[in-house]
Amino acid sequence: MPAPRKSQKQIAQRYDGNRRYFKRLNPFRRLRIVLAMVALLLTAAIALIYLARAVTSHRLEAASSPGPVSKGHSQFAQDCDKCHDPALKIDPLKPAVVNVSLDTKCETCHTQHTFHQVNVVADHSCTACHHEHLGAGPMPAVTDENCTACHGNAGLMAASAEKGKQFPASAFHFPLKDASLVSFQPPRPAQGYNQVFQSFAVDHPAFQIQRDNLTDPDTLKFNHKVHLTGDIPMVDGHKLDCVYCHQPDSRGAYMQPISFAKNCQACHSLQLDPTLPDFQIPHPAGVNQANSVRDFLLTLPTQYAAYATEKKGLTDPSQISAFVNEHMQGIRERIRAGADLEQEVFYADKRTINVPNTPASVPKERALFPGCAYCHEVKPPTAAASTPVVTVPVIPDRWLVHARFNHAAHLSTMRCEDCHGQALHSTLTSDILLPDKASCVTCHSPKGGVVSTCTTCHDYHNPAPSGDVASLLPARTTLPENPDESVS
Repeated sequence: MPAPRKSQKQIAQRYDGNRRYFKRLNPFRRLRIVLAMVALLLTAAIALIYLARAVTSHRLEAASSPGPVSKGHSQFAQDCDKCHDPALKIDPLKPAVVNVSLDTKCETCHTQHTFHQVNVVADHSCTACHHEHLGAGPMPAVTDENCTACHGNAGLMAASAEKGKQFPASAFHFPLKDASLVSFQPPRPAQGYNQVFQSFAVDHPAFQIQRDNLTDPDTLKFNHKVHLTGDIPMVDGHKLDCVYCHQPDSRGAYMQPISFAKNCQACHSLQLDPTLPDFQIPHPAGVNQANSVRDFLLTLPTQYAAYATEKKGLTDPSQISAFVNEHMQGIRERIRAGADLEQEVFYADKRTINVPNTPASVPKERALFPGCAYCHEVKPPTAAASTPVVTVPVIPDRWLVHARFNHAAHLSTMRCEDCHGQALHSTLTSDILLPDKASCVTCHSPKGGVVSTCTTCHDYHNPAPSGDVASLLPARTTLPENPDESVS
C-alpha cells in the first residue's frame, strides 16, 4: 500500500479558519429547500381544496364506500346523505355510520313499519339484518340466524312473553294491507308466540289452528263432502270440484273471495215463482240484506207489475193487472194453510216450499227457493229490528295472517287434495281445512328439498300500531353505533 502524500495534520490545516463550512448554504442547497417547501404547501392546498369540494359533492363518501349499493337503493347511490349523516361537514373525526341516524333515515322511506311485535325485548337496528354496500344486485336476504338469535334463545323468549302481558290482545292484531279483505284472527295464546325453536323442519311449533283445535266461527251452513262427493248435478258440463269455487287471484298467490252470485247461484236458485225462472228474490250483500228481501216481499204486486212491463213488454194497464193477479194467486195457492210468505222465505230450512211446522197432511213440494235458513242463520225480529236478522257470512280471505303463502308456486306441481284432502270428508262449516305443519314439512325440509327458511313464509316487520296501543309503547330504544352490534 503506497504511503499517503500528506499527513493528517496537513489535511486538517486545509480547513483552518473555516471549520463551520457545512453550515453555510450554497445557492443550490438553498434552492432545493425552497422547492421542497413550495411543493409541500402546494400539496396541502390542493388536498384542502379537494376535501372541501368532495364533502360538498359527496365524492369523498363515494370514494370511501365499501362497495356499491343494492339495486333497490341505486337511484341515490351518489347521494350519501339519503342514508348517512353528513358527518364530515361537522367533525372530520366523527364516524359516518351511526345506527340511530341510519334507522331514522330508513323510516323516512319505509313508512308504517315497526321492528316486530310490541313485546319484542329490544329493537334491533335495521342494519342488524339488512346489509348494504355488498353489491349492485338485490340486497342479500335476511338469514335464519337473524331470527333464531331471538327465537332460539329461551331467555329472550321468556322475557318477551312476560313483556307481552302488559299489552291488550288488540296490540297483537295484524291488519291486512288491503282493508277490503277479511282475516282470521285466532286468539293469542297465554304465553304468546314465544316457543323456542331453531328450524322449521325440526322444532318449529305446530300451527295454532291444529294445535288448539280452532274452528271457523262462520254461521253459513256448508258441507264440503256433499259438494265434492255427493250426487250434485253437473254445472256447465262439469262435476263440481275445488277450482269451481276456489279461483286464484290475479297474482296466483291467494284465492278470490267467494260470493253467492259467482259461486252458488248456478245451483241454488232464488226463483220464487215456478212459472217465471228469472223472477227472483234479491240476494244483496251486507248487513241490510234482510230489509231488501222484506221490502221485495211487501211490494210483491209492484214487483210483478215491473216484471210485466220490463220483461214481458206489457203496456196495457188491464193486461198488467191481470198478470199481477194471476201470479199473486199462484203464490197464495203454493203457500197453503195460511202460512205467512215472509216466514216461509226467511225461516224455511229444507228444500220444500213449506215451513217445518206445516201439518203432515199437507203435501210437501220441492222448493225453487228453499228459504234463507237453509244456508244462513236467521234470528227472529228484536225490539230494535222488526225484520228477521240474517247473520252475514264472514269467509276469511287470509287464514294465516302472520305468514304468507303462494298458491301459484304449489298448483303447478300439486293437486288441491294433496294439502286439503280433509275437505272430502268435512261436513261442518266449522272445519278449518288447512294443511298442518307435518304436511308442509314433507316438502319444506332438507329431506323434501324445498326451501324452508324463516323468510319463506314470514315477514319480520309489522305495521306500526296506532291509537291506544301506540300510547302504551315505550320510547324508541337507543341503538348501538356499531352496525355489527345488536341490542340483546
